[in-house]
Amino acid sequence: MGIHGVATTGARAGRIDPLLADRIVEALLLVGLPVAHGGHGPGVHLLATDGGDGGPDADRWPVTLRWICSPRLEGAAAAADARSPWPRTRQVVADSMETALAELLPVLGLSATRADADGPTLVGPGGSDTAFPSGAGSSPVGSTAVGSTAAEADPAVAAAVRRGAALAGLPLARGPRTAGVAFAACGPAADGQVAAVVDVAWRSSPQLPDEPLVATAVREAMHHAVGTALAVCGLRTSWHRPADSAPHLHVTDR
Repeated sequence: MGIHGVATTGARAGRIDPLLADRIVEALLLVGLPVAHGGHGPGVHLLATDGGDGGPDADRWPVTLRWICSPRLEGAAAAADARSPWPRTRQVVADSMETALAELLPVLGLSATRADADGPTLVGPGGSDTAFPSGAGSSPVGSTAVGSTAAEADPAVAAAVRRGAALAGLPLARGPRTAGVAFAACGPAADGQVAAVVDVAWRSSPQLPDEPLVATAVREAMHHAVGTALAVCGLRTSWHRPADSAPHLHVTDR
């Protein structure tokens, strides 16, 4: 076991090529994901790949990525007994985030794979080392966002989303140009009251290239990861697919 009880199979203590590390960190920041510098989460931890004893090809995949959840979840999982739900919760969150990394990093110029269902994300240099162009960024769900007064989300559900995201180690988008989990009121219920459901989406950095291939790959990978993470952290999630806008998550705490 490694830092905070995170398994480090396929990784070793070693020096990572600084140019490749810079490219990976730049890609993560464009997506809006935190970097766990020195293994201090939450965020994406970069490690040198260990290719020994039948491990992955360290020449092709020199960097291993692991998702580190919040200190609270990592600590609970590390201290848990066999009947505790926390190890599974931590594993499901990490799996969902590491799968998302393997899906989205290739559209940002890096090679990435996840050979095993419970293994880490392996990263190589890919075929491009050019700088990413700045773009318009990705938009939050609908026209409202965290902190917006246009439509107030149900307070109990909003608080539950904040708690779930924090437990998973996901940042919250606290303004129109900040990255993270963004949510807004779903709309009034049939009786005109605030619906006990919120729309949830992932908002990337405003600097993420706005090419359709890039924006779509990042959005879909992160939305699935966020939905899985929130569900295992105790919320009810479902996909909403309106005819006039991109699919997004509906989340409720009941």
